[in-house]
Amino acid sequence: MRKLRVGGSVRSALAMAVLGLGASAFAASADRMHLTDEPGNWFRSEATGTPLSVIDRGERVDFVIGGCCTNTRHTVTLLLKPPGSAVIMDQDSSQNGTLSVQFDVPGVYVFVCKIHPYMTGVVAVRDSSGAIPDVTAESLPFIGHLGASSLPASTVLSVMTTVAATDEDKLAKWDILSAADEFRPAIPGVGEIWVNTQFERVPGQVDSGGVAKPGTITVVDAATFSVEREINGIGAGGMWNNPHNMWANFAHDVIYNANWFGKWINKIDRQTGAILSSVTVGEAPTHVITIPTPGSNQFGWLTIPLSADKELVKVTDSPSGLSKVDARPTGAGRNHPHGHWLTCGFGDRVIVPNVFKGVGLAGSISIVETLTGNVLKEFTYDASDPIRSALLMPLAAGECHVRGVHKAYIANAVSGFITVMNVDEQRLERNIPVTYTPDGLQGMNILHSLQVPIQTPVSPDERWVAVAVLSLTTIPRGPANSADHVAIIDTRTDQVVKVLSTPAGTHGVNWGAKLGGGYYAYVTNQHANVLSVIDPDPNGDGDATDASVVGQLLLANGSAGAGVTDGTGGQGVKPLPLTHDGWIQPTVAMVGTGALSQEVEGWISLLTDDQKNPAGHLERRVNPVFFAIPRGTQHSGGLQDLFLSDDRLLRIRAGAPMPGDETAASIIVIGNSPTDSPDILRLVIETAVTSRAIRIDTEMLDAATHNWVLIDSRPAPRDETQITLNITENPARFVEPGTGQMRMRLRFVVTGITGGSWRAHIDQAVWDVITHN
Repeated sequence: MRKLRVGGSVRSALAMAVLGLGASAFAASADRMHLTDEPGNWFRSEATGTPLSVIDRGERVDFVIGGCCTNTRHTVTLLLKPPGSAVIMDQDSSQNGTLSVQFDVPGVYVFVCKIHPYMTGVVAVRDSSGAIPDVTAESLPFIGHLGASSLPASTVLSVMTTVAATDEDKLAKWDILSAADEFRPAIPGVGEIWVNTQFERVPGQVDSGGVAKPGTITVVDAATFSVEREINGIGAGGMWNNPHNMWANFAHDVIYNANWFGKWINKIDRQTGAILSSVTVGEAPTHVITIPTPGSNQFGWLTIPLSADKELVKVTDSPSGLSKVDARPTGAGRNHPHGHWLTCGFGDRVIVPNVFKGVGLAGSISIVETLTGNVLKEFTYDASDPIRSALLMPLAAGECHVRGVHKAYIANAVSGFITVMNVDEQRLERNIPVTYTPDGLQGMNILHSLQVPIQTPVSPDERWVAVAVLSLTTIPRGPANSADHVAIIDTRTDQVVKVLSTPAGTHGVNWGAKLGGGYYAYVTNQHANVLSVIDPDPNGDGDATDASVVGQLLLANGSAGAGVTDGTGGQGVKPLPLTHDGWIQPTVAMVGTGALSQEVEGWISLLTDDQKNPAGHLERRVNPVFFAIPRGTQHSGGLQDLFLSDDRLLRIRAGAPMPGDETAASIIVIGNSPTDSPDILRLVIETAVTSRAIRIDTEMLDAATHNWVLIDSRPAPRDETQITLNITENPARFVEPGTGQMRMRLRFVVTGITGGSWRAHIDQAVWDVITHN
């Protein structure tokens, strides 16, 4: 076993095993493959100029990250190798440098980047006769599902959509369509649809080193479903590379854009397309979401995962431009977070998929406090757990409250499952299969299906999840008989109720308002030049079995020099106005204030009442108006420190327990419900104690009997922990008729030897009062 060179150093996480080869085999490199930012040519061989390197057994290939060809860090990860090969290649984190592999067995080796999983490189190793052996079903189980035991390497490469270096290759493997293939929905949408056409070639668009970088933003008018303009990064001062995902500010006059193959966020004037400013945030920023938490000093801040690092970054926007103000890890160790989502409504928690943690494909999912950055819970991969065994390269999350309970849907790239999470109870509930093998099987990993679920947004009316499933080949399969598809999940049953055929490279999905009510799912396709439009419920009967693709919009608009890449690479998609609960309401509140442009005011005027408040229920945050401390003494802090999860604490110094009652500290908080008859009361408590052997009991006062009712009892946490409790059974009993008064009591009870004086810390104690429409 030899250790692998990484930029001249040795990393124990990287290793290459060589069978029957002496040290002399390392004398020279047969080829160098540069990892690049070029679509379809992400691993570029110096010998062939393509993602294919052809060498002989025993020869070495050097993989080069950095320098001329890429603006961010990557991994070189061996995904597929011939039977009998002992070659191992992987990294526990992204990096720059040179990684060298000596190949021991003739056959086909496929490499990917775990940061950007569609980056693909192929090394074909010839045998002693000069031939490249067939790819077997043993090394690539997908072939077995085609009914073959092996296939020629040339056949396998001919159907891989991620290996497409030239325009000729793209024309052969991608869906490069024309106006004749376009059709438009019968019912218009509202506003605009912004699409990251990430792979489009732009002459003169270069980085600071003068190297050409791809990507545009294509803006579609939702009223006419036609391209109205295109934005490029020529004016970004070299801070533009593969624009990947976007968000808007609440006034909808600014768009924020993340550059996945770079280090930057751009601030773009929505109406003119001018790039107003850019900021360096870190390695490979992916998605952007603003913080909607009411009353917070972080309202409107941007949250951005760094997928080639371990952190979630926060950025502020001021008249002087964008500024990075915070960066916190999204889990233990190296996390590589990708497509996050904030909880609908208040945005007080962030659901973060951590793509991989160390060598291999195992990842995790974290729940993070939005304002503090504290990790509330991290679910890590566990091969023996029936749910966590699916957490193989979690890529993206969608989230909303379904019948008052916050639920998240997380796409796992390698396992092919969508993991469902109860965010309030911090519990994983189930896995939903969404990929298919060629013979129609489900529940099998990427080597069997060669399909990858990516984005999973929940519709603003809480009814549907649209899952974009990208295929790495051109081979059709599944009930839609297509290589790529969108799976529609019914949130009431968490079952797939419809699978719809979509063009090559289906990647991004988001929901936009449909004129007259309801929503369209707008679907981007990275290996096509079109945007798909899905109506999940055309007849409005609450049944998505009739969901259909009602539009296919051509994004190619004749851009000079783009050639075959015109309108291609669709990934991030942002319909405006932002219709998600928590984000649309602040925009609606600006109507008539002068804060919105006439155009945006016009969009809002076209929304229905449900679209202006799309929760499917009314959810109001109730802060306490008074507190009392029956046991113990107030050490520091006050009433307002109970409102937000912001590390501003009310501290209670524990007293001596009374005979017959081991309660050493307690607090009663009083709030006023806006309704006497809530459907759900959610208690949100964040607390910690400074001693062992303490229990926390959470109680609510029954307004009719005036008795305290125990809602929850658990060991009090030593580290600050958020506790969310949903009261669904007769919650109205805790609301005093007429006044709406509610009383919550937290009791800190001694259960053993505490070891001296101690304090209880309370960061938050509030209610969410939920009524269904």
